[in-house]
Amino acid sequence: MDTTEKVPSTRERQAQQRREKIIQASMQLFWEKCVEDTSMEEVAKCSGVGVATVYRYFSTKIELVIETAEFYWQKVAEKYLTELEQTDTGYVQLQKIMNVLERIFQEEKAFLKFLQEFDVFVKKYQISEKRLTDYESGILRLKPYVTDALEKGLADESLFFTCSIDEMYFSLTHTLLAVMQKLAVGGEILSSDQAVEGNRQFRIVTELLLGGIKG
Repeated sequence: MDTTEKVPSTRERQAQQRREKIIQASMQLFWEKCVEDTSMEEVAKCSGVGVATVYRYFSTKIELVIETAEFYWQKVAEKYLTELEQTDTGYVQLQKIMNVLERIFQEEKAFLKFLQEFDVFVKKYQISEKRLTDYESGILRLKPYVTDALEKGLADESLFFTCSIDEMYFSLTHTLLAVMQKLAVGGEILSSDQAVEGNRQFRIVTELLLGGIKG
């Protein structure tokens, strides 16, 4: 059986580059405006192509938004998850994961703003779970790192909790992601929101979560 990997043709590479250029333009506009208020015409103008070209690659705005979400998660995962090592105690591994999430909070405000708006977009247009399969796969790229740390922590007694690994994983990640989005997107709406600096708040939350399950 021939296992030789197919090399993309020049035409295929150009098509992929054009597709990514359109997605990059949508990412920029979603940051400057918002997902709901950005039109396909504006994406076309920003990416330097015609509207017909945008529709050739993305038949609807919903398709463009979903693929942008998938691209965003892939970009963030490739940038940050490669830093994680699985050679320490479970507690130390989990601590390093928290540090990486703190960096994402500090450096990826546009990404966090998009995630918050994407959730609203999905609800509004009743996008099915099936259409979000690849998007979900991107989110779950973090899961093996967290579950490995949790399992190792129970084994080496650096962590202690009585719920299941999955229950702890989803509770930790959902809590932190909600805090990241709140502080990144709506953290300075009221004067009282600015009483404690966002990075400091995030660090306090992670210390509380880690302290609560430290063995």
